[in-house]
Parts: sequence; structure tokens; C-alpha cells
Amino acid sequence: MRMKDVMSKRVVSVAPTTEIAVARERLRNDEIDHLVVVEGKRVVGVVAGRDILRMRDDRPVSEVMSRTVATIEPEATLRRAAGIMRGRAVGSLPVVDDGRLVGIVTTSDLLTALAKGEIHAAPPRERVILRKRGPRKRAIPI
Repeated sequence: MRMKDVMSKRVVSVAPTTEIAVARERLRNDEIDHLVVVEGKRVVGVVAGRDILRMRDDRPVSEVMSRTVATIEPEATLRRAAGIMRGRAVGSLPVVDDGRLVGIVTTSDLLTALAKGEIHAAPPRERVILRKRGPRKRAIPI
């Protein structure tokens, strides 16, 4: 299964200069946990709801956003996304195609795909049957 099959195509984004009060309102109104911070068409950060929970309302989002953003391409696998998210301890990955933001994948998206059973397990391996060897030779005691 690929990211393009799992990702949310509706991505809510804000500019780095957006005030935290506005960002908090967008998170609440859209019932989401992550905002992608974009400058033009370039992803420059991610803000989670827990990041702005106790921040002053008049501050810009750029002060609290995660600047080192891990992104993933639409053709990447769920296993790769899970590895990146676990390795970097992040809850979301913006999906970027040729530098353009096309979606977002969150931990809940991965868990939903797993719960639906859409991830195919590895096929069972075929048991190899060895040829019969004949009688075993016994060691003769000396």
C-alpha cells in the first residue's frame, strides 16, 4: 500500500507569520491535530496542537513550528512512512510530489489502514522438502 492510498488530501496549511490564536482556531474548527506551515509552495514546518497549547496568542507560528520537516513521496510504502515517523518521533508526514504539497499522513491514518487489513502480509513461505537421505551411518565405538 502506498501513501497516495492512505494520505488525507485535504491539508490545512498556514503561513509562518500566522498568529497562534488563528492556528489554534483552525485546528479546532477543522478537527485536526497538525498544520503544515508553508511559505509560497514550499513546506517549511509543521505545528501540532500540543505545541501551541500553552503559548501566547499573539506570537507567530514560526516561533513554535518544527523546522526540520520530514516529508514523504506519494509512491512510498506504509512501512517506510512508519519507519520515518518512529525514527524521528513525529506524528505526521507531509506528502510532497515534485516539491508540491499534495497531502498529509498521520499516525491515525496508518493505524486506520492497518485496522482495515489493507496491508498485505508477506505470503507464506513454501516449505522445501529435502530428498530422502537414506539411513544414517552410526559411529562405531572404539
